[in-house]
Amino acid sequence: MHKGFVNLKWAQLNADEWDSRMRYQLAGTILVAASLAACNTASLGFMGVDAQTVTVDGSTFDVRRKGNKVEMIRTNREVVLSLRSIVPRAAKAVIAATGCTPEPGSWAGDQAVMRVQVDCP
Repeated sequence: MHKGFVNLKWAQLNADEWDSRMRYQLAGTILVAASLAACNTASLGFMGVDAQTVTVDGSTFDVRRKGNKVEMIRTNREVVLSLRSIVPRAAKAVIAATGCTPEPGSWAGDQAVMRVQVDCP
């Protein structure tokens, strides 16, 4: 008998085994989708604040301001080895999005998510 393209291992599963495998597959799919959806989600302190997208010298940031604090999430793909190397571009993004000046020495975070205190006129 010719088997063709049928995967007999899957075809021989009983209903309980099939349900179990489908549950794991569904859970994995939901986990991946949730992870991707959270890539540029604001932290708890900035939830509900609309982001302004700014691109500076090839780096793209979602910038959110709440009072005298700003959070930036870098959303583009690029290799950035340290916070120090991205701060000059992030500072320009803060100024472009908010009109405020970042306070020196107040930078926190990493290459992807940065927070800074700002001085606004």
